Amino acid sequence: MKEEIHNESDIMQKHLRDLLKNPPHLLKNFHDEDTMAFLKLGEAIHYTEGDVIIQEDEFISSAYLIATGKVSLWKESIKLNSFDAGNFLGETFLFSKKNKLAKVVCQENCVLLKYDRYLTLNYFRQRPEKLFNIFTKNIIEIQQKKISDMNSQLLALKKINIDDKK
Repeated sequence: MKEEIHNESDIMQKHLRDLLKNPPHLLKNFHDEDTMAFLKLGEAIHYTEGDVIIQEDEFISSAYLIATGKVSLWKESIKLNSFDAGNFLGETFLFSKKNKLAKVVCQENCVLLKYDRYLTLNYFRQRPEKLFNIFTKNIIEIQQKKISDMNSQLLALKKINIDDKK
């Protein structure tokens, strides 16, 4: 039993090391020690392919950093997008007590780091304000990219619709 726990610890440390070597956009411009402290704040949860991580229209007060694997987002049985390691889901969790996400399903075995809203806010209260400002800027950039991606998808669908009408 201890060997399994030791191996589990080694695996988790590997996730943290990999994320530290190649920090996700969420932690862009963080110092290494701040990056590691933030990564350790997340609760590591393992999912297997097909597991439902979040139900459609479920209210959440957490966010998830994909440490390994891949997840997909679904709305009304339509796959909207897939995200892999380094992506952050639920990024508005700090600014609102309860958010809704689309259904999130594990597409490949994955480890997600779950960030509780209150623990994360407390983390930033104990650090220089500049770090929270950097974090907020990174979240805005993540949201801008997601909006841009959605706009591209919408444009492609509209083009298909126009072509079908011709």
